[in-house]
Amino acid sequence: MQVQYKSNRFAKILAFVILWHFFFASSFVLRLNPKLFWPAMFVIAVISLVYKKQLMQGTEVYYFAFLSAGFILCLFSADTAHSAINDLYYFIYFGVAVMIARNISTKSIIKLALAFCIVHLICIYIQVFLPDLYESAILPLLPSYVYDNIITQMTYNSSYYGFTVQTSIAAMYFAIGAICAAELIRYETKRWKKIIYVVLIALFITGVLFATRRGSLLALCLVLLYAYFDGSRSKFSRILLLVVAAVILLLFGIEKIPGMQGMMDKMSRLTGNTMNGRKEAWGIALENYWNYPFFGYGVGNAEVAANGASVDNAYLAVLIERGAVGTVVWFIPIIMIFCRTVRIKRSVKDLAVDFSFYIQLLFVIMSFMENYLGQAIAMFFYYLAVMSADFSILGENNYESDEFYKENSRSKSLL
Repeated sequence: MQVQYKSNRFAKILAFVILWHFFFASSFVLRLNPKLFWPAMFVIAVISLVYKKQLMQGTEVYYFAFLSAGFILCLFSADTAHSAINDLYYFIYFGVAVMIARNISTKSIIKLALAFCIVHLICIYIQVFLPDLYESAILPLLPSYVYDNIITQMTYNSSYYGFTVQTSIAAMYFAIGAICAAELIRYETKRWKKIIYVVLIALFITGVLFATRRGSLLALCLVLLYAYFDGSRSKFSRILLLVVAAVILLLFGIEKIPGMQGMMDKMSRLTGNTMNGRKEAWGIALENYWNYPFFGYGVGNAEVAANGASVDNAYLAVLIERGAVGTVVWFIPIIMIFCRTVRIKRSVKDLAVDFSFYIQLLFVIMSFMENYLGQAIAMFFYYLAVMSADFSILGENNYESDEFYKENSRSKSLL
């Protein structure tokens, strides 16, 4: 079944600009001030909804209610003002994601995201294999305060940042890119395009390896393996399985390859130091959690509880920031939407639903080692994937062209 939607050139341009600011958030040169840009986009989103007389529906209403409840609970945290301001950004990212999802097809979102991820991929490969070119052409586009750290990490620890200020951000972009490519394979009919997507997946996985994020790499490989066993078992699915299996074997057996022992020693040492640092930070944060157990330290204050250290675990960070009560309110919609997406996925063959499911799964797993489900800017892409699936199922007629196939459409929304 093919559904046709109205074309909206302005919406496409706006989506391009918004996703540009999401994927190039690390650069001070290539994007506007986020404290001005994102609120401005939120205002445009609200005006757009009012002008088109579009009421919130489905998952929008459900998620907005829980965001509102979470905001009210922030007012009882240890740092009310700071927490409330930080929490408002979740509303902003949510509203902007809704605007894009209502007006742009999921296929267009995936292709646009993939294009930006490829740019990041090119940057990290230049950093690895052409470091002089990287330092002269790419590094100056990043904030000056990270120059020394990036050069030190790439020189002494073989840890590469690409076009970001943190390796965790680079890993997130590469993981998103791999998921986008994997989804396009499932719905692509042209053989040569499938080959390109398979190659891109392998390159994205290697990109995560260059970023020395073993936890993120393992999470991505698990998601891709699940995608294989959940797929059609086509020839390209088998190729995808071989690619993932090869990368996993490479990850644990790369030291046997001549010339690679040094890199893996450095990666293991860096990973070990990182894990030791994480365990220490987690221990301190959990100990200090009991100072404000019910409503937390306030949104954005997880590092305060960890004595300035980064809490690279979304579940722990949310618990520290929002307390026990706020954590329950925060994760109820995430859990409910994921369970409903699983149920709908079993009965509907739909690009948007598949994409939403794998992005949700990726974020759920990676959040054990990163702060994706507890970080406002990262949640923007999560909201975008969830809302795209919701509007696809609802059959909103504001999209430009998209193709999806429904075997059973008894459910009218994700919630």
